[in-house]
Amino acid sequence: MDAKARNCLLQHREALERDIKTSYIMDHMISNGVLTVSEEEKVKNEPTQRQRAAMLIKMILKKDNHSYISFYNALLHEGYKDLAALLHGGIPVISSSDGKDSVSGITSYVRTVLCEGGVPQRPVVFVTRKKLVNAIQQKLSKLNGEPGWVTIYGMAGCGKSVLAAEAVRDHSFLEDCFPGGVHWVSVGKQDKSGLLMKLQNLCARLDQDESFSQRLPLNIEEAKDRLRILMLRKHPRSLLILDDIWDPWVLKAFDNQCQILLTTRDKSVTDSVMGPKYVVPVESGLGKEKGLEILSLFVNMKKADLPEQAHSIIQECKVVECCHWGILTDLLHKRNQS
Repeated sequence: MDAKARNCLLQHREALERDIKTSYIMDHMISNGVLTVSEEEKVKNEPTQRQRAAMLIKMILKKDNHSYISFYNALLHEGYKDLAALLHGGIPVISSSDGKDSVSGITSYVRTVLCEGGVPQRPVVFVTRKKLVNAIQQKLSKLNGEPGWVTIYGMAGCGKSVLAAEAVRDHSFLEDCFPGGVHWVSVGKQDKSGLLMKLQNLCARLDQDESFSQRLPLNIEEAKDRLRILMLRKHPRSLLILDDIWDPWVLKAFDNQCQILLTTRDKSVTDSVMGPKYVVPVESGLGKEKGLEILSLFVNMKKADLPEQAHSIIQECKVVECCHWGILTDLLHKRNQS
């Protein structure tokens, strides 16, 4: 972690340890691949909320810049906008002399836009799927700056969320199509109170200076109206990404003249909303060679060195891009012992 990020974290350590609840924050960091399940258990074993927060901060201080950014995004996602604001000045930008990340080739402009919008980082194990990413970008381009919907749909675990994030990880595409930025909301299966909380958190993120209102919306209708005004006046020509939509009624709260990219298992969720609609289907599995490539990355081995059992593991797991870290390694270990 660079000095600026580390100093910012140390400066605000006491406030973070006092106020954060670690459970959901760690969920975000695990999904980003910057925190392990064993580290999560170590934090959970602490007896009090403050001690759990202190242990998490201690771990983050020993990690890299990506962990800092993941932690910052998790604070935003979970409604800790005041704490996130404390860390905003320390957000690191990893770039070489040409302005691109030395590993991923991402420009500092893209990194900043996606970090501020709460877009998840690439998973630690990542396999490119250029045709699908291009298809998503082409559908988004068809919106042509006007309100509409692009739906990425497919079975659980097929990599929809990774593809959605990858589609906006492109400098020229962002500048041309969404110069107002990108705003990511992890929705999931919600009841009305849960949806209201998601909307409140989004409105707070979009209005950090509280120029429109100093209080959160009190109900879903008010939140929908607030969101429409914020997107129109403060964040025009921006993209709203709704990740993991389960129910059509949830989308009605976001049906307010926005440009929206969403991921779902059911492409019919947009049937009840207005505006142009485009869909991008994602197949449920990857080919054998891609599966072996991912497995080799998970277990830190060359593909040629994988044991014979790897082929049956691929068949059994139907390996996909966003598999959980432990599943493949556990299966490989067990098969080696058998």
